[in-house]
Amino acid sequence: MTYPPPGNHPPPSPDEPAPDPRRRLNRIRNIIIGVIVVITIFALLGACGARALRGDGLGGSARDHIAQNYERNTGLDEGDVDAYVAEGTPAEVAAEIRDAERPTDQRAGASGTGNVAGTQFLQYPDYLVALFPYAANQTRVMLSRDYRSGYNRYHNYVGAFWVPMPGYSGSGSSNRGGGSGGGGK
Repeated sequence: MTYPPPGNHPPPSPDEPAPDPRRRLNRIRNIIIGVIVVITIFALLGACGARALRGDGLGGSARDHIAQNYERNTGLDEGDVDAYVAEGTPAEVAAEIRDAERPTDQRAGASGTGNVAGTQFLQYPDYLVALFPYAANQTRVMLSRDYRSGYNRYHNYVGAFWVPMPGYSGSGSSNRGGGSGGGGK
């Protein structure tokens, strides 16, 4: 069997349609569109992954947001709880902090003797944030250095809702009680 030499193709038969010159261009266009779609998907997944690593917020952790956006006031510190002052009501400031990092839980301060109306509390795995009305349209933002110190400081407000040690999964109390035959070492 002999083949025609390169460049010399037999003329198309009258029954066979001529090849469409747009077919190659359509294939190239489809490949380009596919590449763009794949790149877009990876970019979106990367952005979502980065947001998840930052804590579901736009700017990182709540701790970082507080330190970067509110005025530090060491005169208002309470032991291991650092004080900041923010513009806005406790509810408004809580919403800003929540946008930076979603808390595990949020509670309004319980009303009762010694409790301040309008307070807000945000629980995070490693620390607590307490928000108190401070001055006209200002909030005292109290950021605990660790969870335990925040819980101990604000137990009167959140003790009925939150556990003293985050991640505690046992049942019952860690206290060894008295009574007949129980408790002591």
